[in-house]
Order: sequence, then C-alpha cells, then structure tokens
Amino acid sequence: MQKKWTTRRIVMIGLFMALNMVATYIHVPIGASMMHLGTTALFITALILDPKDSAIASGGGMFLFDIFGGYISYAPFTLIVKGLMAYVVAKIAQSKEYDGQNLGINFLAYLVGGVVSLVGYYFTNVYLSGNFIASLSNIPGSLFTTSIGVIIALPLGKAVKKAFSKLKYQAV
Repeated sequence: MQKKWTTRRIVMIGLFMALNMVATYIHVPIGASMMHLGTTALFITALILDPKDSAIASGGGMFLFDIFGGYISYAPFTLIVKGLMAYVVAKIAQSKEYDGQNLGINFLAYLVGGVVSLVGYYFTNVYLSGNFIASLSNIPGSLFTTSIGVIIALPLGKAVKKAFSKLKYQAV
C-alpha cells in the first residue's frame, strides 16, 4: 500500500534530512576518508522513520552534505549507498514486534548497515579511482565511522525513539 504524502510526513523527512546533513558536517579526516557523525544520525533516523522515509532522509541529507561540502563526485553514490543503508537498518530494527526498541536487534541492524556502507563505498572508490588496491585505504575510516555511530546510537537511539513515540509519530 502506498503511503500518503502528508504534511507531517514531509516535515519529518525534512527534519531528519537536515539532521543527517548537519551531523555529517561534524567530521574529522582520517587518511583518505573521514569519520563523521552522519552515520549516527542515520542509525537514529532508521529507528524513527519507516524504511522508505529513512532512505530518503538519510540518503538525501548526506547527498546534500556532499553537494555543499565539496564532495560532489560522491553525491550520487552517497544518495544510493546511504539510502540503501538506512533502508536496511530500518527494515531490520523495526522488524516483527521490535519497533526499534530492542538493543540486540538494533546492534545487528547497525552492523549490517555498516557492511552495506563499507561495500558500497569501496566499490564507489574503485569506480572513481579505477584502482581496487588504493580503495582499501578508505576502509579504516569507514569502520571507525560505523563504530562511533554504533557506540553513540545504541543508547541514544532508543531514548530518541521513546521520545518520538510519545509524540504519537507512527513509523508505519
């Protein structure tokens, strides 16, 4: 069933898109890559919004970071990789009766999402550089970013999800 485009839905997507973009601006270069808080924002977004809206908000927010942050060649890849990552994390975290409230399932969702990002950006870097070996240099930054995201989002995500539940926002 197609979900309606309500004002509330558009505002929530826009809010989380902005959160993802701003969080990605909080970054530190690590070798050929960077550690940023965008992954943390993506994980929290995926607990609150449904999978499709999470993909739009997270992929779109990080896409905008790439456009405005000087990484324009990465922008279309980011839209796809981070959108897919958010979709997968939301699908796992909100599966069955868990609804983003189970720390173990959330942890699993974050790890699977991290693998999606790692593989997606590895092949993005291979495509952009034309070099399978040189692209390996970005893996430490990706692993570090995902690790920081997991460490922050596990406790914070559940608290934010609980707060949004009180606002009567339904992910479905």
